[in-house]
Amino acid sequence: MKKILVTGAGGFLGQRTAAYYASSYEVVPCTHQTLDITNEIAVHRLIAAEQPDFVLHCAAIADTGYAQAHPEVSEAVNLRGTVNLAKACATYDAKLVYMSSDQVYSGNTESFALPEEIPLSPNNIYGLHKLQAEKEAAACCPGAVALRLTWMYDLPSSPYKSSRNLLSNIDAASHTGTPLRGATHELRGITSVWEVISRFAACFALPGGVYNYGCENHLNTYETLCQAVQLFGADPATLVIADSEFCRNLSIDTTKLRSFGISFPNTIEGLRIALANKR
Repeated sequence: MKKILVTGAGGFLGQRTAAYYASSYEVVPCTHQTLDITNEIAVHRLIAAEQPDFVLHCAAIADTGYAQAHPEVSEAVNLRGTVNLAKACATYDAKLVYMSSDQVYSGNTESFALPEEIPLSPNNIYGLHKLQAEKEAAACCPGAVALRLTWMYDLPSSPYKSSRNLLSNIDAASHTGTPLRGATHELRGITSVWEVISRFAACFALPGGVYNYGCENHLNTYETLCQAVQLFGADPATLVIADSEFCRNLSIDTTKLRSFGISFPNTIEGLRIALANKR
């Protein structure tokens, strides 16, 4: 069996990733208790001891609000931690696949789906540190693969670690009757976490570089939310309010990824597939 080392194995993405690949790979799950990715010496020691074939780096300070309020923590984890792993993977010849984010596009004002090569100027700390990590990781580990992930969700009934996501928000709203606000001037893809995880193995063969990774979406967030609520079995007329003030484009173009044979359903089709399991 090939060996995968998974960072962030106690988190929303990493916990599911470690469980998913446990039957097909030898998985080394690392939580922040077992590996401090901000400690370069500790990272090198662990990679040297485990000699993984692949490293799936899922650990992050993923709460953008927390990162904004605590930039020093975000820099240590999201930037320096990623670079520490990149250096170790380059030293010990492990293929690094790490999670970047569609938040690198947070400062873009274009109205179309955004390709990887478009000029970037993130307007939040999280996006800025993710972009810096991409650049520094590529410099020290050219074979590393950065995946720019969209917002992810899982079914509210999932036995794994929960997080605030599209379906958990809808589930909570359906129980409380409190409407959700959907931005009419926001574009973003939203992806099932299992669609994300199930394609990781295919990413091990990708050439080093940056890839948009997840569901494309031609609908605005208000339209997406209305359709998601309807698929969930609730009434969008009572659970969704249009918000015309918030404006943002995080919509990704996955042409580059598809050229390597890796594709995703669009956001609504992905929701339809995920919610078919709800019943």
